[in-house]
Amino acid sequence: MASARHFFKSQSAEQTRADITADIKNSRKAQRDAAANGQHRAAEMMRQGTDEALDELNRLDNGTWKPNHA
Repeated sequence: MASARHFFKSQSAEQTRADITADIKNSRKAQRDAAANGQHRAAEMMRQGTDEALDELNRLDNGTWKPNHA
């Protein structure tokens, strides 16, 4: 489940990285699909989601990532 990682403190860094990477992959695919179908607003929203996930991955790599709600 996307973003479920924000509710669990006990998740390993490897699992968190895998979740974020999957979110990036899925957002990029949704962005391409939306753009191809002329849904440019949805494509922009997916691009923003991808950017947020990339920022989150960067924080994880820097050691500053933490769950939002745990």
